[in-house]
Amino acid sequence: RGIQLELDSDSVKVAYTALGPFNRDELAVALIQLIQFVGFLIRTDVINNPDITSPADLQGVNDATIACGAALLLFFVPSVKRPGEPLLTWEQAQQHLPWGVLVLMGGGAAIARGFEDSQLTKYIGQKLATTVSMGRFGLTFFLVTIVCLLTEVTSNTATANIILPILASVAAETLTHPLALLLPATVACSFAFMLPAATPPNSVVFATRRLSIRDFLKAGIILNLLASVFGSVLIYLMGSAVYGVDDPFPEWACQKKACRWVSVPGSINGVQVSSQACALTGVVGVCRLVDGTLWNFTAP
Repeated sequence: RGIQLELDSDSVKVAYTALGPFNRDELAVALIQLIQFVGFLIRTDVINNPDITSPADLQGVNDATIACGAALLLFFVPSVKRPGEPLLTWEQAQQHLPWGVLVLMGGGAAIARGFEDSQLTKYIGQKLATTVSMGRFGLTFFLVTIVCLLTEVTSNTATANIILPILASVAAETLTHPLALLLPATVACSFAFMLPAATPPNSVVFATRRLSIRDFLKAGIILNLLASVFGSVLIYLMGSAVYGVDDPFPEWACQKKACRWVSVPGSINGVQVSSQACALTGVVGVCRLVDGTLWNFTAP
């Protein structure tokens, strides 16, 4: 857009000199950041472990708690460069923090959590079960395209939180190998090139106000089209060769709340099996095999 940035050794040296000497405030911020990283690493094994933290109950502490705690410390640790003030003041936070980006990312996460808690993901999964019949390549291309479009309006993480539980429900309902559905969708969550909300780096660049939505669209739509086509082909080929997605529904994916593993021999996708998954039907003691046969798994 006509913006030229010249970077050479002299300009870098000038910028480095302008920073001034390393001071105590910068050291304090670095230590707080280090404490935050250590907290992330030891949270599960130490902080949430009642054998270590007893009698205090810290099992409710999560990554968000640690991140917010580190941020709050910046408002309480006094500054040396600005006596009488903390390292970070509320005025500075209001002025420099990209609130729009936070609302954008947080909104996507909130939508994903709402889908999950309301059981909407399970309901949609049951309604989409018929899409499995379109063949694996068609299904792969369909999933990659849909997720590629969806991830443009929500973050990759929020898209994964929304779509993966839905596809897991579809796999359990149809007794399709879950990786045949989850693998294309997971990879496609990273095909976010077109809009600022698609991924955090896009949001950060958009927050600089040097690029407009039009600039993102012009560059991103070509990448999205190429990713949908070539990504689908690559995922289809690697799915069979590496992950065995054409195999029968695996035992590790048979969760008790939706499935039972029964000793019923048969042929599934050309593979002879001695036992197989059986999807629960809602009738006590009755499940459905992949060929549609109803089976009483409580019978001796």
